[in-house]
Amino acid sequence: MRPTKTIYRFLEDKDRDQITKLWNATDIPKFPTSYPEIVAERDGEIIGFLAIHHNQECVLVEPMLCQGRATYWGLWHALEAIFKSIGVTNYSFRLEPHRVAHERLANSRVKKGELRSLGYYKGYMWYERAVA
Repeated sequence: MRPTKTIYRFLEDKDRDQITKLWNATDIPKFPTSYPEIVAERDGEIIGFLAIHHNQECVLVEPMLCQGRATYWGLWHALEAIFKSIGVTNYSFRLEPHRVAHERLANSRVKKGELRSLGYYKGYMWYERAVA
């Protein structure tokens, strides 16, 4: 039986164990996250997670933990809905250099006019996106 719908919603305390399992399956180091923390849920299972992380230079959208492209973009659109509701009109994000598949996907969105490439800076590829 194929799942019919993925739900994007705010993280709840009951989701923490599944998020830990997703995160442990990656090479991304653990760090504190903050609001908004969004999960992608399908048939009761958490299949994706996105959060905000503050560092000394900026506010980062990380980690983003998911497998499929559709879930990846679903998490982005859920985050953008929050951005739009608080008046954000555009934002920048970076991709780590070894995330080749993610960079390929982002570059395909540049070609479609959905993202603007800002180039490489300090080892990361940066992009800008308008909130529609």
